[in-house]
Amino acid sequence: MILSIESSLATFKTVELHEGLNVLLADRLPQSTDKQTRNSAGKTSFLEIIHFLHGSDCDAESLFRKKELIDHFFRGTFLIQGTRLRIERSGSDPSKIFILEGGEKLEHKKIDKATGRDYLSNVNWRAFLGHAMFGLPAQTEHTVYNEPFAPTFRALFPYFARKKNSGGLLDPERHSGKQQTGDSQINLSYLLGLDWQIPWELQKVRVRERSLEELKKAVKQGTFGRVLGTVAELRPQLTVAETKAQRLREQIANFQVLDSYRNLSSRAARIKNEMQSISFEAVALGETLEHLQSALGTEQPPARSDLQSVYAAAGVELPGVSLRRFEDVNRFYDSVIENRRAHLQEEMAVIRKKIADGEQALSTLDAERSDIFKTLRGRGALEDFLQLQKTLAEYDATAAALRERYQAAEILEGEVTQLEIDRNNLKRRLQEDHQQRRGMLDEVILLIAEAIAELYDDRQGNFVVEATKNGPEFRISIAGDRGGGISNVEIFCFDLALLKTVSRRLGGPGFLIHDSHLFDGVDERQIAKALALGLHATQGKGLQYVTTMNSDIFDRLPLPSDVDRKNAVLSTRISDETETGGLFGFRFE
Repeated sequence: MILSIESSLATFKTVELHEGLNVLLADRLPQSTDKQTRNSAGKTSFLEIIHFLHGSDCDAESLFRKKELIDHFFRGTFLIQGTRLRIERSGSDPSKIFILEGGEKLEHKKIDKATGRDYLSNVNWRAFLGHAMFGLPAQTEHTVYNEPFAPTFRALFPYFARKKNSGGLLDPERHSGKQQTGDSQINLSYLLGLDWQIPWELQKVRVRERSLEELKKAVKQGTFGRVLGTVAELRPQLTVAETKAQRLREQIANFQVLDSYRNLSSRAARIKNEMQSISFEAVALGETLEHLQSALGTEQPPARSDLQSVYAAAGVELPGVSLRRFEDVNRFYDSVIENRRAHLQEEMAVIRKKIADGEQALSTLDAERSDIFKTLRGRGALEDFLQLQKTLAEYDATAAALRERYQAAEILEGEVTQLEIDRNNLKRRLQEDHQQRRGMLDEVILLIAEAIAELYDDRQGNFVVEATKNGPEFRISIAGDRGGGISNVEIFCFDLALLKTVSRRLGGPGFLIHDSHLFDGVDERQIAKALALGLHATQGKGLQYVTTMNSDIFDRLPLPSDVDRKNAVLSTRISDETETGGLFGFRFE
């Protein structure tokens, strides 16, 4: 349940709520002009605050990022699983949910460095709410709930707090105008106690179908279409190409070349390999020669002054030791350098000879190879043989390309068939699931039927859940004219049934909130009965039915005698007074 909504904004009007029916009224003051409306009084903003405190996204367009509000906190006190929790959140740092009261048992808490206060990340706050209200796993890692399209708290919660500006009042089964069919099927199946993984798997089929449609579109347009083709088109092309290649391969196998020509051909191939080997060796020898030349240029004897310094130092540091004469030492070093230079020059001479020998060998082999080619070309047998091999290579390449295209086309067309099979299998599983969970469906069907019967004496209504190849279809209908706000009443009946069944099975949020726009166009007699149904569904059960409404409409409602009009109206009143009457206490764009 929601116990209170507050703000650090000094002019904000605190809203305190209670069990049962809660009506937040917007008053029309006597001095108000026709141009003044209550559209800015804050009824819709109240619903936005509820979503904000329950982890909604806070992007650049959010109400709470406006300059007048961004630096202010909004606080909510809730009763969740019997525990009183008081939290706050701001538009300036929306990723943090600060825990003001009752968070002793909360996991994943952190300490804010700037204030020293406990907080949860918005991600963990959502996970906690999803577990506490809807029985979602507290940890979704390595579970199916961590997969795309699986039920999440933010996908389930809006059914209990619909927003008109998001398209939440268009259809009972959708809480947003942008909500996809698969998303509504998965999340409603979860809330109603059906096997949600069946529509979840169907959603994955839809993703495959969309990919297939994109591929088909590409096939029909542009170059890709001309490259791929269909199985029927490619099968004869592939058969012809493979047959041509096989026949030519047999012809080559039977091709006769005289032994002398065959030997000459083999010798030409060996000569080519020998020439390549000599060329590779020549490169390596050239690099070695260059290295030796560089080493030879750097071989220099030590400077005479350096030897003199060493000699003098030896005389000073080692007095009394018999040392060779300085000239002897100098000659020794000269001889070492000369020996080193002579060795390098010998190695260079050897390498130069190897390079020269290689060049001579290359010249000889090249001449021999030229003579062989002249002989073979003169006879023609090898030329014909090589041409046949070239043609075979072309045939094989064509056949291989066609084979890949054929396999791709088979996969494409096979996927179409497989998708149809998958849809039929999922429909069968869906039918079996609905039969097995008939009791749960019957409960919701009866709840909706009873609500419609309470609201209308002369109309019948029903709730249909149908298993189709497109997934479970949820339809609620009230007989008669579609005008007069009947479609809105269908949403009311559906939501009230959800509140009852989810509260019993999963705990739920403990409240159902409807914006006053839900009752636009609804007869005042039906509005009065709807409020009475909201009261009876929540009073004494630890639940709340919350709605916003204009005071002049509420005052005219023919409420049943068992509805305490005064107790239902919240003590906080908002109005259309120009500057201070709204929920925030001032007007802003």
